[in-house]
Amino acid sequence: MYKPITVLVPFRLADGISEADLLNGSDIFQAEFVDKEPGVLRRELVAKEDGSYLDIVQFRSQEDALKVMEKERTCSICHRFFSLLEMNDSVEAESSMSFYSTLAVYE
Repeated sequence: MYKPITVLVPFRLADGISEADLLNGSDIFQAEFVDKEPGVLRRELVAKEDGSYLDIVQFRSQEDALKVMEKERTCSICHRFFSLLEMNDSVEAESSMSFYSTLAVYE
């Protein structure tokens, strides 16, 4: 049985990038990479009034999350999307992520 993991990735826009650029890049990233990963259950992009953003990704398991993150390292589609974010260095990005285990789901 899988134990879902939710990953929170905080970021800001890179210099010269608009929110429209972010949304366009996110749509491409979603369609060309995320949607093809069976371990990804859900992804949500949210904004705060202070100009910060959060990419919320729910994975089927921690193993799935780690597999997807490993693929992201060598994926040009991912690199294009990450270049829109202020924290586009992979070491910095991974250190700012938060992992949460699902305890209960209410729908």
